[in-house]
Amino acid sequence: MSDLFFLQDSRSNVGSRAMFWRNGGGYTSNLNEAEQFKREPAVKQYECRETDLPWPVEYVRPRAEVGVDCQYLTKSEAEAYRNEDGRVYVAYAHEWDGNDLVWRGGKGPTGNLDDAIHPGAADAAAYLAQGFELWPCGYIVERSRPVVRAALLDHKQALRSVALKLPKLKRPRNRIYSDRLNCEGCGRFLSERQRFDDCPNCGAGNAP
Repeated sequence: MSDLFFLQDSRSNVGSRAMFWRNGGGYTSNLNEAEQFKREPAVKQYECRETDLPWPVEYVRPRAEVGVDCQYLTKSEAEAYRNEDGRVYVAYAHEWDGNDLVWRGGKGPTGNLDDAIHPGAADAAAYLAQGFELWPCGYIVERSRPVVRAALLDHKQALRSVALKLPKLKRPRNRIYSDRLNCEGCGRFLSERQRFDDCPNCGAGNAP
């Protein structure tokens, strides 16, 4: 069993795609670019920031699908691409899952390229007439990458699969008056905002 982990930035996703720490810095939805951590460093990072969730690589990979980021596509490149077999992928115009194109699938729209239809040249014109975008299959495959939908990931199940129990983190107790000061005139509590106005109780000035 592999003991490698991805670290997810669980604060937000891009569309339906989970975001992970990228090799070299930043975050990415591309699993091929996601940094892999040993167990101990992954847990230590979670202890530093609980929104950085460790996920076993062997749990995430089988749940991946194939996405295509529109930021790495250009019409001019696609038109110049040598599309020898004439087959194309059919994309919905102006629809995205995060940055990923949404494809015409056999059962409706899909963000997973593996489920997308790819008709030959004879049938492609009909889709173009309906307002779809057509992209050469080879061009798209070369720019595809594995991604995973956050909704498919179950953290408890994932950690059980590798017998990992994360430590329970201690959260600091909220101090009711941690951001308050005493009025110099009457001694009542003032908020940080109130200190710049006259005290609402006695009228004393408390601005520094």
